[in-house]
Amino acid sequence: MKRSGTFVAFGLVLAVAFLARAQQAPGYDVKAAFDQTDQNHDGAIEIDEYFDRLVDIFFLGDVDKDGYLTEPEFVAVVVIKEDFTQVDKSGEGKLSREEFVSARLPHFIEIDTDKNSSLSLAEVQAAFVGRSAK
Repeated sequence: MKRSGTFVAFGLVLAVAFLARAQQAPGYDVKAAFDQTDQNHDGAIEIDEYFDRLVDIFFLGDVDKDGYLTEPEFVAVVVIKEDFTQVDKSGEGKLSREEFVSARLPHFIEIDTDKNSSLSLAEVQAAFVGRSAK
């Protein structure tokens, strides 16, 4: 019994640490995120890699694993902030994976300032600095 209580407490500490870390945008490591997203390590992020990263972010943010992001889960996991009600097209107060990805995918086009259909580290860094200042 005592062991299960320890595991629950440890799980709560991890969840709180994750949420606190996710909310600290200034500490966000753009280069590390870029490297994680650049699956083939060619120094650029293509649209399929970006899509895969969005799906990963959705599942990482879905803390209760119900297949949806609530507003607090959404706010905790996104770096480029957006109004949750604008993203929640269904008005249900939660985002499906499809809603989340379709709302975030257009950012690829905005970030791709040289319009070469891939994102460089410089483009991603510029977008992060520009968006996090808003």
